[in-house]
Amino acid sequence: INAEYMGSPEDEARLTNMLRSVVRLLCSELSAQLRQLSDPAAAEALLQHAGRKITHGEYAMLIGVYARARQPSAAGKVLRRIADAGYRPRVADVCAVSGAFVQERQPHRALELFRLIGAADAVQNQNQHDSRLATVDTFHSLVRCFGEAGEPGEAVKVLHAMRREGLQPHVGTYNKVIDACAQSGDCDRAVDVFDQMQRQGVQPDAVTFNSVMHACGAVAGRVDKVMEVFHVMQRMGIDPDVVTYTSMISTFAQAGQPDKATKVFQLMQQQGVRPNEATFSALINAFAKTNLPDKANEVFQLMQQQGIRPDKVTFGALINAFSLVKQPDKAN
Repeated sequence: INAEYMGSPEDEARLTNMLRSVVRLLCSELSAQLRQLSDPAAAEALLQHAGRKITHGEYAMLIGVYARARQPSAAGKVLRRIADAGYRPRVADVCAVSGAFVQERQPHRALELFRLIGAADAVQNQNQHDSRLATVDTFHSLVRCFGEAGEPGEAVKVLHAMRREGLQPHVGTYNKVIDACAQSGDCDRAVDVFDQMQRQGVQPDAVTFNSVMHACGAVAGRVDKVMEVFHVMQRMGIDPDVVTYTSMISTFAQAGQPDKATKVFQLMQQQGVRPNEATFSALINAFAKTNLPDKANEVFQLMQQQGIRPDKVTFGALINAFSLVKQPDKAN
């Protein structure tokens, strides 16, 4: 802008600010359009006809478009385009691409990308709370994905990677890892992660204890370990819920101890915790496994009296109770 043509520095400043406002408006309109797109071809065409240099934010929007189109590899290539355009990829960019791989059940690719890009270095340089939060959430997603894939060992490695990057996993992340161990029946690994989180100063919650108990009890049948965890829960002042008691009943059912399962059932009612269909199914199963079909039927009758609707698992356990003692008529 020529100051002589404008007449004064004040006029120049006003026009400069006005033009900047127009540019910001145009950029915001383009970003708004990109945010609504799920067609990569349409998004690329929109950027091609922008008639100016693409902003970092618009490249970030493009990553989102490819992610919505379930094209994580193409989203990853946008990171290179960001660098080629003279920008430094942000943690949020890396997280978006990693999240796209996670959504497509490719956690190994996501973790590999996260390490290659050097997200931790970006976190240190940017020093932004939202970037750190995005990083933790991405690791959390990786943990969940490895858990659902039945790979608790890989989920544990993600925890170690987080700490190496100077990030503190939160209780939800630890819970996902422990749950992954529970789904695989790995009691020892679940307890090890449980111990790690406490050493790191992370307070376990009811979900944590329930997951550890499920791993060691209902799946692995480790009665001693379940009771040990339950006592720790009590010492920490965390109230057991219906999942806690149901897990304990399932543990005693697995161990063939219906009397102890009954005592837990009575205790939960004394504590004002209402049993659900899973609780009754677990107790019925405890009697079924020890060839006590009449006791199992009494529990079924009590379930109906309390207005709890039986499900397929309940009926399966009851049928099994009578089948094991060769009473097919009652089973039918």
